[in-house]
Amino acid sequence: MVVLVNRLIQSGVSGVVTSLAGIQHLTDDLIERDFSKVDDIEEVPQASNSSASTLENANNATVLTREKTKVAGFTKLDEKVLQLIEREKPILSEAVAVIRKAAPMMEEVDLLVDAASRLSEPFLLVIVGEFNSGKSTFINALLGRQYLQEGVVPTTNEIMLLSYSEIDSESFERCERHPDGQFMCYLSVPILKEMNLVDTPGTNVILQRQQRLTEEYVPRADLILFVLSSDRPLTESEVGFLQYIQQWKKKVVFVLNKLDLYRNNNELEEATAFVKENAKKLLNTEDVTLFPVSSRFALEAKLSYSNNSGGKHLMEAMFSDPIWRSSKFCELEDYLLSFLDSSTENGKERVRLKLETPIGIADRLLMSCQRLVKLEYEKAVDDLTSIKDLVSGANNYAAKLEADSNSWQKQISSLIERAKGRAVTLMESILQLSNIDLIFTYTIKGKTGSSPRATSFVQNDILTPAFDDAVNILGEYSTWLSSSNTREANLYLECFHERWAALVAQEERVLLDPNGLINEGEKLTVKALDGFNASSTAKVFEEEIREVAFGTFGALGVAGLSASLLTSVLSTTLEDLLALALCSAGGFFVLSSFPGRRKQAIQKVNKAADELSRKVDEAIQKDISQSANNLVRFVEVISKPYQEACQQKVDWLQGVQGELSSVERELQTLKVEIQNLHGS
Repeated sequence: MVVLVNRLIQSGVSGVVTSLAGIQHLTDDLIERDFSKVDDIEEVPQASNSSASTLENANNATVLTREKTKVAGFTKLDEKVLQLIEREKPILSEAVAVIRKAAPMMEEVDLLVDAASRLSEPFLLVIVGEFNSGKSTFINALLGRQYLQEGVVPTTNEIMLLSYSEIDSESFERCERHPDGQFMCYLSVPILKEMNLVDTPGTNVILQRQQRLTEEYVPRADLILFVLSSDRPLTESEVGFLQYIQQWKKKVVFVLNKLDLYRNNNELEEATAFVKENAKKLLNTEDVTLFPVSSRFALEAKLSYSNNSGGKHLMEAMFSDPIWRSSKFCELEDYLLSFLDSSTENGKERVRLKLETPIGIADRLLMSCQRLVKLEYEKAVDDLTSIKDLVSGANNYAAKLEADSNSWQKQISSLIERAKGRAVTLMESILQLSNIDLIFTYTIKGKTGSSPRATSFVQNDILTPAFDDAVNILGEYSTWLSSSNTREANLYLECFHERWAALVAQEERVLLDPNGLINEGEKLTVKALDGFNASSTAKVFEEEIREVAFGTFGALGVAGLSASLLTSVLSTTLEDLLALALCSAGGFFVLSSFPGRRKQAIQKVNKAADELSRKVDEAIQKDISQSANNLVRFVEVISKPYQEACQQKVDWLQGVQGELSSVERELQTLKVEIQNLHGS
């Protein structure tokens, strides 16, 4: 021990931390020779009116200092560590900024802010365990007084951060309650200068707020002390809490408290083996540190000696006390205090743990952010694709309209076809040789005479009813088309507003009247029959019949007239027959052209009807095309702000992903440097 202290002092350390077991090996000569100043640490007076008694040596450790230092730990940090701390701080600030940018609602970022701010603060030791596992007794034993029972701390049902009181006076020991229920307790206990303790409610607490506060301290801890009760080690709530701790990859030291409950070493060994085996599985590690102790015995020993003034032999007496020795508390104290000396392996690990605490929090938060941003990015890409598909889908509206308008086209075509059929049938019935008298009526009366009865029938019974029906059908079709257009436009509007309302603010949306824009343009279908008139068409029909009649029977009428005149002039029957024969020869020639003329007339009727049908079909197709173009234009206009906003979101998320990856790489590089900090 003496040799080790000499070497440490020669290496330039500013202090030495030792346990009660080690202090007895240090002689007065060594202390006087190697230290210019000895800070005697006074005991905080007992709450039970024993404030007059003091203990020159600390209850839990004797701290020999040559100078006071503001850096973490009782020994100075080397320049390399300080440089790492200075490098780490801006990287952590960058991590905080990008996390807040990526996930503004992530409250856990406050954990990172707090951990980063504690880089130059004392080592944070968080004590967890079930309620009634002996956490309070353990802390009291470590501090050397019953602070958590009768002292300044009002309750152990809340989170309590135990810090050092800068003024070594009982009157300055105090507790302050924060709005969230936490207590900040300031005690004049030397170990708290460089190691803050956090006492937490039990892992099996009922209040959700207490559970939340306990869980919030886990990621901020530099080291976790998990206190187990010997009568029920690793209960269900403790297992669950260990699984939570494992998520943060924190270093855990187990304290198997209430050692005095075991009757023999076999029971103790069985319990420690059980805890270690299960802890390895739960924490996914082969390195499990466990200290079986009796905090009650340790506290009793410290309290009994703190009330006596035995001078320099007091420590030796306490070290030899069977109660103190049976508590096995000395080994745990040595282990914890070794973290405060950076020249030891545990001290080096303390530096690594301290530097890695905020990095561990940042890693986990960055990982969560990356998952979140990845999901948001994938959704944004899907949204952008859906919007583009929706816009492209508007081009299919023409085909949909064409399919839906087939029934209307069939109605119109059928109506025209029926009217055409009736007109052709009437023409065929009139233009027959058996209707010679009717034909002569068309021939003789000509254009100046009154229209025959058949012509009136065409106008009143065929054309006018058909025209009226056609106008009604096309009117209904136009109404249906406008309604379909408006309905389709509203469907697109609702789709954009409902699916992507969050992308575009209400005031930034394009406000359009679907009925106005989608039905913009002239309805050609309604005007398809504007040039049709039943009366005029009937007259054309009459003219066609008259042309056939006059062209055929007009010539026949001249021949017949000639024959009549000749028979009245010629004197003999033989001569009469000859005249009739000569005239009939011309009539036969004329009559032979009648079928051809009738066929041409019927073809003209068919052609006129077919032309009208084609004109209506053409108008319907143009209306469909115009409606489809209007819809495409309408969808493009209303989708533009959504598409632009979605594209901006995709680009922004890509940028955030890049920032997250960049910070992650910086942290990984820093983590490697921290791991190799004390390497050869």
